[in-house]
Amino acid sequence: MNRKIIFSLLVAVIGFTGAAVAQKGKPIYGGNVIIGVPTGDFRNDYRGVTGIEGFAGFGVAQNVYLTGTLGFQSYAPDPNSFDGVYYGKITSIPLKAGVRIYPTNHFFLTANAGLGLLRDETIDARESRFAYDIGAGFRFSIFHASVHYDGWQTKNTSGGSNSVVAKLGIAIR
Repeated sequence: MNRKIIFSLLVAVIGFTGAAVAQKGKPIYGGNVIIGVPTGDFRNDYRGVTGIEGFAGFGVAQNVYLTGTLGFQSYAPDPNSFDGVYYGKITSIPLKAGVRIYPTNHFFLTANAGLGLLRDETIDARESRFAYDIGAGFRFSIFHASVHYDGWQTKNTSGGSNSVVAKLGIAIR
C-alpha cells in the first residue's frame, strides 16, 4: 500500500513539473543542499538534519512563482540523549507545493506545504504527515542561500517536529 502512495506522489510531482514548464509564465527550477538543527523538544533527542531537494515551478505574476518541491532529509539522533528509549534516525521525503516571491531582484520569500513521508529506524513502515516550511533568502546570479523554519505535524502529541535549516543551491529563472 505504501509503495502505491509513494508512486502516486512521484507521478504527481513529475506531472506538476511538466505542467509548470508548459505554462506561459516564466519557469523556475533548481535545487538545494540542506543543513540544520532541530528546535524545541525535538532538539532533546536529535542533533542535526541534512538533505537535498529539487524544485520547479512557473511564474504567475512578475517575480511571483508557484513551485513544487521533492526532497530527502535525514535527522540524526543524539547519542548523548539516551533516556531508556532508543531514538532511531528519521528520514523524510517531503513533497510540497508553494510560492516563491522576489520583492527585490536579490531577496526572496518562500512558503511551502504538503506531505512528508517519514520513516524512523525503529519502525518498519513509512508514515505520512503534514509538512511545511517558510523562509527567506538572498540570490546571487543563479546561486542562492536561505534560512527556513521547517517541520512536520506530529501524530501522538500536539504541535510539530521542527528545525531551522540553511539551504544553499541554485535557482534558474
